[in-house]
Amino acid sequence: MSNTKTTTMKSPLGSAHHIGISVADLDVCISWYVEKLGCKVTNTMNFEDLGVRLAVLTINNEFSFELIERKGSVPFPFPGGPEEAVRVQGHAHMAFTVDNCDATAEELKRRGVKILCLGGSSEPSDYPALNWRCAHFLDIEGNLLELVEHLD
Repeated sequence: MSNTKTTTMKSPLGSAHHIGISVADLDVCISWYVEKLGCKVTNTMNFEDLGVRLAVLTINNEFSFELIERKGSVPFPFPGGPEEAVRVQGHAHMAFTVDNCDATAEELKRRGVKILCLGGSSEPSDYPALNWRCAHFLDIEGNLLELVEHLD
């Protein structure tokens, strides 16, 4: 046991701004996020000298994230669902708040998205300790995404 004293202090950080996801094919990924999740492309940049292209996508004018393509990048080394995502340290998934997890999961299924939850289920699961109902799915390149409904 440590004898260090912990103190609580206000964080110097503001709210989360965005995350970035490295992808193999920026154009294919943009199309998938726009078609399947209803995202909007709000900006693009090209760093030709670095072999990097990126797009900023926004959801409901509230949250933005970057898709970043770099020539020669390699895929993240895990094969799928939520159980596998935590086998490798680092980014595990990106989560989106929804009003109704079941209805959103059904809409994504209608759009051709495969829902994969704990234990291989295709149905959302409750997490009573967190007071959440969640569902997981993969984007077109295998990045794990999550739906989170806050339960009352």
